[in-house]
This record gives sequence, C-alpha cells and structure tokens, in this order.
Amino acid sequence: MHEISKYIQDLLFVHDCVILPGFGGFVANYRSARIDENQQMVFPPSKDLGFNRNLTQNDGLLINHLADLENLSYAEAEKAVMFFVEDIRVKIQRGEKVVIDGIGSFWKDKKHNLQFEPVANLNYLVDSLGLEQFELPKLHKRVEERIPSIVDHQVKGFFTTKRVWYASAAAAVLLAVALLPLNSERNSVLDSASMGFSGDKNSLTENHVQLKPQISPPEELVKFDPKIEKKKVPVKISKTNKGKFYLIAGSFTTVENAKILQEELISKSYPAVIIKNKNLFSVAINQFSNRKAVDQFKKRAIAANPKSSYWVLKK
Repeated sequence: MHEISKYIQDLLFVHDCVILPGFGGFVANYRSARIDENQQMVFPPSKDLGFNRNLTQNDGLLINHLADLENLSYAEAEKAVMFFVEDIRVKIQRGEKVVIDGIGSFWKDKKHNLQFEPVANLNYLVDSLGLEQFELPKLHKRVEERIPSIVDHQVKGFFTTKRVWYASAAAAVLLAVALLPLNSERNSVLDSASMGFSGDKNSLTENHVQLKPQISPPEELVKFDPKIEKKKVPVKISKTNKGKFYLIAGSFTTVENAKILQEELISKSYPAVIIKNKNLFSVAINQFSNRKAVDQFKKRAIAANPKSSYWVLKK
C-alpha cells in the first residue's frame, strides 16, 4: 500500500485544503502568534488543521501528486487512494479508532457522529519552520518604600481646599473672557462661508461614473471538474462454505470497489472471489480446508507483495 498519509502531509505544507475523494477534506486555517496566559507560553504562527466531511468532490490534487511521485498512471493512483479511503471507512464502521500518521485520528462517538482530532504539536505553516513555543520568563516587581519628606508636607499645606476653590473660580472667569472674541469671529466666518456656499450650490455637480461589468468570453472561462466514469458491471457474490478458511485481501462497503480489487488479483493469477462478510463485501484470494494451508499461502502472498496486508476469515 502506498504511503498516502505522507503525501497528504506534504500537500498540507503547500496548500490549505487536501481532499480525500469520497471521504472529506483536510482544511488548514492560519492562526497568528498567541500568548497563553494560563500556561505562560508563547506560541508561533501556525495552521490549525480541521476536517470537513462535505468536501468530497475529487479535485485531482492528491491523485496527481501520488501519480507523479510514484510514477503511476492517473487510474492507478486513483485506485490506490480509493483503497486507502475504503480501509478507513471499514475500520470506522467496525467501531475502531483510525489513526493517520502525522494528521490525526477518526472515530465515531456514541451518537454515531464522525469525530476528528488533529495531531498535536505539528505546525504545517512553512514560514514558522524552526520556530518553537517557549515559556514566558517570570517578572518580579521591585517594591521601593518611599519616606515622605518635609517638602511634601509643605506642598500639601499650601494647596488647601479653600485656596483650590478660589483658583478654580478665577480660572473659569478668565477662560470665559478669553473665548468671547473667538466666538464672534468664528460666527462671522461661518456666516460668510454659508453665504458663499448657498450662492454657488447650483454650480456644484457630482459626477457618477458607472462601471459596466465586463464578462469574459466563453472561450476564456476555464472550469475543472474531473468526472470519474463508473461502468456498471454484473458482480457475482460467491457463497461461503462452513468450516472453510478464506484469505481476505480487502473489505469494502460497496461491491463496485470490491470488484476492482478482484479484477486486479485475477490479473495476477489469483482465483479471487467476492464473499459477503456481515455488511461488507470482502475479496478472498482463495479458500482452504485447514488453518495450516491458509497460513502457508499467506506467507507466500506477503513475500510476493510486501506492502499488502492479508487476514484469515473462518466460516
């Protein structure tokens, strides 16, 4: 299995949104530097990682990135991403907590709502690489005891309540006298200004420029909406035999995805079949009559495909 999680991490450093087609999108929102007064910590600027389950439309970003780095065709990369998403869905449906390295974990709560918790202490903001959080130094205030001097007593004695009242009254009278000529001059200026404005108001015009909206011609409009054509093909569900052992290569929520894996195994000369396993569609490489035989075949299959994972189902 390709390291899809690693490629998602690489894209999150460059882009603000990476979509897992058919599952949801990881959204990175910018967060400025902050101070946590409770912890007395300073945190650098960062990207807060979230998950939006409504962003399911394939934008081609992750698949093209995987195809370029793994030297795969678009169809092969698309199939790898699809298997990655199906593996997450199956584990969550079983009630397991799915951990994606370097990104976060998914699980369902008691009300069967999908929950996401991003990984802690990982900053996807490129500009903050090398910046770490640090603790604020503790500041100690220096307390100085002041001894009252003789001059303080003399100053306090001079500014008595009666003297302060007389000084305030005198200052108010002087301020009123000083403002009288200013008010008269200001009124005359305002009168002349209003007369000048009323005489010329007919000559004042205001030009409004209306900009006509310009629409680009249809040939310049670019719309990218990749569509995945799904051909409906008849799928055969094989019956299981009681007491038999099945080597499972993958389980899916839809039979169409199981059919893709079955065809891939058949192309590698495996007699793969699709069986019903509770509410999932499992792809079995082969069936065996005893545990020893299936374990031996499992070792050979893993040796031929080291990145694949298989498990045994007993009926």
